Amino acid sequence: MGAAPPSTAGDLSLPEESLTKVPLQKKMGDASVLDSDIHIIRKKPSSNLRPYSLSLLKEDYHYSPKPKHLRATRLLRILGPSFDPFWMSLEKPQNLSTNFEDLASLSQDLSDGATRYHKKLLHEAQDLNLRSLLSQGESGNITEAIGAYLHQWLVDIATCKLTSSWVHLGPIFWPRWVRHTDCNTSYSSCSWPPGMVCRQAQVTQLKILAWHCWTSQDTLGTSKSIHQCTWRQVPYPVVVACKCSCR
Repeated sequence: MGAAPPSTAGDLSLPEESLTKVPLQKKMGDASVLDSDIHIIRKKPSSNLRPYSLSLLKEDYHYSPKPKHLRATRLLRILGPSFDPFWMSLEKPQNLSTNFEDLASLSQDLSDGATRYHKKLLHEAQDLNLRSLLSQGESGNITEAIGAYLHQWLVDIATCKLTSSWVHLGPIFWPRWVRHTDCNTSYSSCSWPPGMVCRQAQVTQLKILAWHCWTSQDTLGTSKSIHQCTWRQVPYPVVVACKCSCR
């Protein structure tokens, strides 16, 4: 059994904005190197990109912020209300993983997603006519109790929970630590008979900061190129719900 993605968060297949990895250009001078950095963190509104597709390899980026660019008070002002302590951390979190029950109680996005999918699954299970599968000789109360148990059992095995881990994003992103949530794949199937698996179904877009560098021509009319860098808000999609679906 599956459930349609709720309408309050981004559809996984068509995120409005995402981050992408773009092959680096061959080194042909500072301008080419700077342009490759821009392309790596640029927005791609038409891309069907999955969460966590952003390259975190240090060698993929040519310029990093200096210590003077890393003052937390200033970066918090730049990030503004986009800073979410559930999803982000300035320092390495003490608990690098969190179980699903704690996650749902700490995040409204995850709680809403879990509740909607659970209600949808329960509704689909209750639409199944299980009476014909039960013994005709049983009393009505027993039949109803067994039916309720089977409905709940179907919902339980089809419910897709999330795992959580903290990931260090490297030197050119801030905050340094971001929570990655994903489908729990510790069990082989979420259906009976087996065959279906839990897949990412719903994402939400965080905003983090990326160190963005570019070149521009000197405004005085000379041919000299000016190297400039600044922090820029970029979208960062994370998984907030998974659903049981075909492989």
